[in-house]
Amino acid sequence: MSENTQPISYRKPDSICRELNDWEKNLLSLDKKEFARLYMERIRKDIESHGLTLRLAETEDIIPVYNFIIHRFKDEYVEDISKYDLFRFIKYGHGLIVEDAGHVILGCLFEIGYEKKHKISYSIRLGVAERLKGKGLGRMLTVYSCLLAMEQGSHLKKGLINFSNFVSLHIHLNQAGWLVDSFYPDIKALGISFEFSLPLTPEAILNNSIDQAKLKRFIHAHNEGVDFRIIKSNDIEELRDIYQNDNFRIIAVLRSAEEAEGFDFIAMPIKNLQCRF
Repeated sequence: MSENTQPISYRKPDSICRELNDWEKNLLSLDKKEFARLYMERIRKDIESHGLTLRLAETEDIIPVYNFIIHRFKDEYVEDISKYDLFRFIKYGHGLIVEDAGHVILGCLFEIGYEKKHKISYSIRLGVAERLKGKGLGRMLTVYSCLLAMEQGSHLKKGLINFSNFVSLHIHLNQAGWLVDSFYPDIKALGISFEFSLPLTPEAILNNSIDQAKLKRFIHAHNEGVDFRIIKSNDIEELRDIYQNDNFRIIAVLRSAEEAEGFDFIAMPIKNLQCRF
């Protein structure tokens, strides 16, 4: 779907999404500013419960953050961000840092905004230390960045990701509710990639995260090829097909039942993702 026709909002079906708790339901009655304030406060407290601190990056953090990135990520990803880029993100977007009591950086996420047709907030280089795996820090950083961008007037959060990065896809699509907008099979400088997005509204942030048990029940009860499609993570041609024909969008990922190290993309018809806010 082209940038000019892509809807700014969408809604994954209730039948595959996580049920909201009472606190979250109450948030939906608030305006964007109060919604963002209370949700960010909750995330900060959740992170503090692990003995960690979440804060905004400052220019003094450029070197320690850069060192964290070059040690945390594979060599091919290190060139994604230079120290100059970190300055731009901190000065004109925002940088998020998770650190321990000794001020050792254990997580980060950066953002910078663009106007274009919609006011877009673009995320780059979400990273969390390996020893914090399973604590939900990736999801909390992602959502917090979305809330900051929404509070600052952005309408859409976007990011680019390697199509084989299951962990990041799981965080963004399953846990935080994003949707894969575009598939790029031939960007030689970047590798095979997806571009994905999340509308910056309270409804989109709260209502689109996947309940994997409900998703599996949906798959068993509906017709493959009509109500959904399952695409193997190495099936480049089928990924190319669904985005060229512009009729399905990837809404979730699941561990493959057939391959120990593989995973499946779950796609749904665009007509079933029309916004109902």
